[in-house]
Amino acid sequence: MTIRNQRTAFGLKILNSNHKEIRRLKRAGYIADIHGNKFWNSSFLIMDYLKKHPLKKNLKVLEIGCGWGLLGIYCARQFDAQVTGIDADENVLPYMQLHAEQNGVCIEGKKMTFQQLTTAKLQDFDIIVGADICFWEEMSGMLLNLIKRAKKAGVSQVIIADPCRSPFTDLAQRCQKIYGEQAQIEGKWLKRPVNASGEILVVDLTE
Repeated sequence: MTIRNQRTAFGLKILNSNHKEIRRLKRAGYIADIHGNKFWNSSFLIMDYLKKHPLKKNLKVLEIGCGWGLLGIYCARQFDAQVTGIDADENVLPYMQLHAEQNGVCIEGKKMTFQQLTTAKLQDFDIIVGADICFWEEMSGMLLNLIKRAKKAGVSQVIIADPCRSPFTDLAQRCQKIYGEQAQIEGKWLKRPVNASGEILVVDLTE
């Protein structure tokens, strides 16, 4: 559903770029440096996946490369998750907080890179999610190492979605070689509430 300067998808209120609150943040100098200037469609692919494979209530969820944080906000609203969003670009975090407020949830935001997520820091989380975060070649190796650290930390599952760019395909294939049947790849196509397509990598780290 779309109304003036905002829309609704998966039960979430999403402000458009010309909404007065988005414009206010831009005027305040919060300009994204690393592609975090809007919501990316792979977030909706994971939301659709989670409708069919819901999380347990009250889990601690980490959204990596969160951008405006819509995926984490969905987890907080639908599953009462305790959500932390991290991004290398601190300028995106006010947009995440704005949308969290608009949707009646509380989310913690931190400026942090994938490499800074040590095994000790990952021990605080049950699930890791990320959408449209594997777009540079070097990110494939970074994310693979993060998944390995997550397993050591006791994280139970990692879910990453992408429109099938080559770094993501490389990551998915490497995960399948290492984790076998614990790493599943699922194709997704959506027409409503958004038009989106891609693949979801789900890595079960419990075994």
